[in-house]
Amino acid sequence: MKACIYSLIILLAISCQKNNDTTYLEQQLEQLHAKRLFNGAIIVNENDSVVLSRGFGYANFERQNPFDTNTPMDTGSITKTFTALAMIMLADLNEIDLNTPYQNFIPEFPYSSITIGHLMEHTSGIVSDEYVFARAEKSTPLTNRTFLDFLVNDEPNLEFPPGSEFMYNGFNHRLLALLIESITDISYQEFIRKKITEPLGLEDWFLRPTRLDDFPNDRAFGYSIKEDSVQASDSEDFEAFYGDCNLFFSAEDLSKWSRSFISKALYPSHKLTQALHTKSSLSEFNILHWYNPVNQGKYHFTGDWKGFYTMVYFDIKKKRSIVHLSNTNMAHWLRPSLVRNINQYLDSGRISDWEQPVPLELANEDIIGNYNLKNNQIARIIDNNGELKIDINNKPMGLFKLDSNFYYAPGIDLWIWFLKDEKDGLSIHCSSIYELKEGSKSSGQQR
Repeated sequence: MKACIYSLIILLAISCQKNNDTTYLEQQLEQLHAKRLFNGAIIVNENDSVVLSRGFGYANFERQNPFDTNTPMDTGSITKTFTALAMIMLADLNEIDLNTPYQNFIPEFPYSSITIGHLMEHTSGIVSDEYVFARAEKSTPLTNRTFLDFLVNDEPNLEFPPGSEFMYNGFNHRLLALLIESITDISYQEFIRKKITEPLGLEDWFLRPTRLDDFPNDRAFGYSIKEDSVQASDSEDFEAFYGDCNLFFSAEDLSKWSRSFISKALYPSHKLTQALHTKSSLSEFNILHWYNPVNQGKYHFTGDWKGFYTMVYFDIKKKRSIVHLSNTNMAHWLRPSLVRNINQYLDSGRISDWEQPVPLELANEDIIGNYNLKNNQIARIIDNNGELKIDINNKPMGLFKLDSNFYYAPGIDLWIWFLKDEKDGLSIHCSSIYELKEGSKSSGQQR
């Protein structure tokens, strides 16, 4: 059987030198929008100049309000990057050691072995926030204190000894937000405003109110596009927690945010450089909650919630920033490839790997095994007591199934799918914003 894949041909590979004319790139984004694959806003900056700044489609489909670069949107986990820098600033200002137990500041916290650093690195071992979501009273505000109270009252067992494993968990940053408020005696929102958003001139941002009825009307609403229908997939009511999510930003806001790390506008240069290079050996996060897998001055992070998807990328050496926001549940395959192809176009004038896989039904046992990637790398898909993990470079990460043929590995920000060749052999495709790696399953392991 031929490989189950077809290509969405956005453009033919072209051979030309790098140039600053992005007309052709803009045309490709327009084609993505016309195919209902991208709806939102995008800003590209390089060397203090705007390369591209545009909105596409609607922020509110019902009212047909346009989505522009000043439209605020739920940016999900991008909030964590703000909380992380706020925590570093606070630690520096108050001479707090990140190795200090969290319990020293919040005495009722029941785990004496968990430090501030463990929370920042997602190595605390605290139960998943689903523990609270499943038990909290419905139709009442769910606050940061609600999450802490469940830990205090129930003392659920830790998933692992603090510092021994990585588990991505929004619980950690909600606790950090409480810590910021406890130390400063002001609200999390006010601290973010005074220390970050006001100095940078961020004008469109806000911390979401608890009730959806109290949201500003100019914000983007979330949707899911299925075939030719547009369905609501918006923020949920009664969310009153923050620190890990629930800060709304526009593309203009996040462009200023990403460029602040290039210009080092908010924090002393040597301290910021050190923080950007400080990361746990258990993931590709640095202490400021940016992915830094290639160690070349390139950093990024994403926010994914309901119908919303956000990407923030910056390259310190090239002084390049790419930010895009979408409110239509952006396709899994497009999420990493959009930034990858924009970078490729800016560097070489070429785009060559827009590729949309066809769904392929596979069971967990079908994909378990070793796959040979380029440069003698091996990707191992393993079953760890019923939990799928992917291990590349001896960093096993949890692998979560998104749909029939898409998997995601937080901690390394890798999007994965599988294909079959004419002989029914299996191949793996590992897509990041930096490259698309392909590899075949080792012989003798094919099913």
